[in-house]
Amino acid sequence: MEMKHLTLLLSLFSFSAYTASPLVALASSPSDGQSPSSSEDQPPQTVSKIPSNVNPKLKKICQEVNHPTECVTTAGPFLGETADISPVTVLQAEIEAIDSKAKEALAKATKLAADPTTSKTITFPLNICIDGYKAILKNKRAILDAISKRDADELNMELSSNVDHISQCEDAFEEAKINSPIPELHSLLGKMIFNSINIGVDMVDFENKN
Repeated sequence: MEMKHLTLLLSLFSFSAYTASPLVALASSPSDGQSPSSSEDQPPQTVSKIPSNVNPKLKKICQEVNHPTECVTTAGPFLGETADISPVTVLQAEIEAIDSKAKEALAKATKLAADPTTSKTITFPLNICIDGYKAILKNKRAILDAISKRDADELNMELSSNVDHISQCEDAFEEAKINSPIPELHSLLGKMIFNSINIGVDMVDFENKN
């Protein structure tokens, strides 16, 4: 339990630093700065934009995260039509969605960084983001392995590391006092990562085999 508590504290620190920046201000929930690891302390966003035809089980799970609409629209496509929807399967789907979005962000950031017309002022933080996106992609296997092994402590640590990677990218642009050239994509990836923390920490309970 001590490891889990340490992980949650690290997630809180990274989350608070990330949501304090101007770039993600519009992307964050109304209760910015609070830990994404406790749905009791942080009420979820409004679910009014969630489509009415969403599977009720998926909707119920997504209503409990920081960004419900993004949960449905990003995890939903990676769930099979006959999938047994549970916190674990939704988390697995969100990890697949994060992988897909990180690949998209990596491709765009790499193209911009290699463009000779891109300012060096932008290239430096972009390269930090590129390293972060690569780390998120590499981290996918560790997260899925932790789920497979039903190792809650390892799962929490791996999910939290994604927060670190996305925050380091954001910090690089903030320190350079410039905006990211791919703010919408980066913001969506951040929302997805925070949603995965919500599900993985608050909802996945390996002892109850959910």
